[in-house]
Amino acid sequence: MRLHPILLFLLLGLNPAAAQSPPATNAPAPPRALPVNPADLNAAPAPMAVAGGVNIHWYGHGFVYLTSSVGIRAAIDPFGTQTVHYKFPEHLAADFVLVSHEAEDHCAADRIFGNPLIFRSVMAIGLNRANGIPFYGVPLQKDPSGRGGANTAFTLTFDGVKFCYLGQISMPLLAQEREELGHADVVFLPVGLQTLSVNDFNQVVKDLGATMIIPVNYKTDLSGIVPLRTLDEYLSATKFPVRKVNSDEIVVHRDMLPTEPTVYVLKSP
Repeated sequence: MRLHPILLFLLLGLNPAAAQSPPATNAPAPPRALPVNPADLNAAPAPMAVAGGVNIHWYGHGFVYLTSSVGIRAAIDPFGTQTVHYKFPEHLAADFVLVSHEAEDHCAADRIFGNPLIFRSVMAIGLNRANGIPFYGVPLQKDPSGRGGANTAFTLTFDGVKFCYLGQISMPLLAQEREELGHADVVFLPVGLQTLSVNDFNQVVKDLGATMIIPVNYKTDLSGIVPLRTLDEYLSATKFPVRKVNSDEIVVHRDMLPTEPTVYVLKSP
């Protein structure tokens, strides 16, 4: 009995299409796909989460980026394109964005990727929550000259470390403001602002009880026309010890905070 060719292929466990394929050659296999390198896309790698600590990255001016040990990311006061000239990290994503005030060099939340929750100045006053993280927005008094708008300071806690971001603070803290802000471990101090003296800034640090002081928002070659003091003007007059970090990034652990107020100067981006 003569079997049909298709039935014969099935009995032998062959595939008809395979049987008609040309014999294999010694040609090399196609290359395997490799992971995409973010650098190839001109995207700056995002700051990494560090076990047990908080990764602080300063992108220049007032733009601070925090990454918790479990990878929750907060961007604070990202700058726009029209005023300062720092390089903005491309395709930088965050889980939420805090904006202290609506100046163009502090409010560019739309430049952050990842569809983050955005909390803007006066709309963020009081207790808020993002990605399970509670944080507080505290309205600070306005510049008595009338030139400044509303400003909201923020406090938030990552990995047991409480951070305070003062935004465009223009006056020494009132008793009510001190009470609402409470104690902070780390304060981002805008030392270039001209409405406060160095002694005023030192007093703000004391009011908060902070032991780690990170200067931000001071004059550099990339500050454009923003009227700011230089970092040296602050460092030459402050009474706190100064440590210079050869990076724009630092990791903070709760059990490694300094016991006395200390200024940590991050490398300017």
